[in-house]
Parts: sequence; C-alpha cells; structure tokens
Amino acid sequence: MDNTSLNKKIKLYEKLGAVKFQKIVFKIEEIKFKLIKKIFPNFIKHFDKYCDFKKKRALKKAKTEIEKKRVIENTKIAKMAMRKELNTEKNRNYHIDNNKPTEIIKYLKWNKEVHKKGLIKDAVLIPVLIAGVVFNIPGSIPLLVLEIISAGINFECINIQNYNICRYKKIEKVLQRREENKKKKDIEEYGKAAEVIYKTIEKSDSLPTFDEILNNITDAEQLKQMRELFKVAIEERQKEKKLGGK
Repeated sequence: MDNTSLNKKIKLYEKLGAVKFQKIVFKIEEIKFKLIKKIFPNFIKHFDKYCDFKKKRALKKAKTEIEKKRVIENTKIAKMAMRKELNTEKNRNYHIDNNKPTEIIKYLKWNKEVHKKGLIKDAVLIPVLIAGVVFNIPGSIPLLVLEIISAGINFECINIQNYNICRYKKIEKVLQRREENKKKKDIEEYGKAAEVIYKTIEKSDSLPTFDEILNNITDAEQLKQMRELFKVAIEERQKEKKLGGK
C-alpha cells in the first residue's frame, strides 16, 4: 500500500476519533500501572504463576521437542515482556520498543484481533438484550447499556490500532534500518554480555535471577560489558520516566 492510500486511511481513522480516544487510553494506561503497583505489589508473582499454568497445559499438548521448546521460550518472553511493561509503565501494543521497533506492528495487529473478537461478541449480544428489553426481562436494560459501551470501546480500540498500523507502515523501512543498526551496535558493544544472559536464560525453565546471570560471567570483558549494559538500561528507564512526566 502506497503512502497516499495510507494517508487517506489515517485521516479517516482520525475523523472516527483515533487521536482523541488514544489520549484517553494513555491516561487509563498511566492510572492502571500506578494502581497495579500500589494495590497488587505481588502482581508479577501471580502473573508468573498464570504463565506457568498455561505453559503446563501447552506442554501436555505439545507433540515434539521443538514444540515443547517453543512453549518454554514463549513463556519466558511473556514474563519478560510483562516485567518491561510494569517497569516502563507502557503497554507494548501502544509504544515502540527502541530495541525492537518493528515489533510494534505485530502487537498492534494482535490487539486489533482481540478487540475484533470482543466486537463480534457485542454484535451477538446486543440484539438479544434488545429483545430482552422489549419483553421486559429483568436486568436487560443495564446489561444492554454495558454491552453498547463495550461495543463503542472495542470499535475505538480497533480504530486506534488501524490508525497506528498505517502510521507505522509508512515508516516501516526506517524502523527496519533502525533495528538492524541497533542490533549491529549492540553486538559490537555488548555481544559478550548478551551471550551470557542468553545462555543463562536458555539453561533454565524459568527466568534466571540477577545472581544467576552474574555467576555465568567468566572473564573481565563480559563483566565490563554487563556493567555498561545495565548502566544504559537504567539511563533509558530514567529518561522514559522523565518524558512521561513521572
């Protein structure tokens, strides 16, 4: 799809409320993470248990060693992604990851599918509830109101995802180049440290602790790169917090 077609679609999505609704989404996102940290301090612990429960079920269905390995890797990725969301206070399907900028399109499409399923459910239930109102079935009116609100939210979320998919499609090649350059730079500067982290993660069925990663360092260069890697990560996190007004 060329940029002219993408621009036309972007304007349409803007008219349908994408920009205004996205501001509301970002505000809700900010409140959500603050509440999670305040009310559910053990959120990560419970999330990990949920991931492990899903992993156990998926492993029972897996037929080959490759499938089992994929299930274990996907579980680790889910756990790491949630930790990053909580630390940065940003949902992965609304914000670009500077290390993997092209991944945003994958998350946008995934989130769009989630809301499409929700909208289909709303489309099925709304006529049923309207019939309930017509025949004076108790509770039909409040349920109908909730379902209409749900449909509106799902529609606008799909609209936002379409809007952002088009925006990122316009700069996809730029994002790809940025990602490739970042990978090359990271390999040059932190290749040995990254190898230690990867091997430590690969050896364990669960996410390794900080001490476990340090225990796998075998030379001074790995230690030096690890220090630099953590220093950069901390600086980036502080920068993100300042930009977010936190």
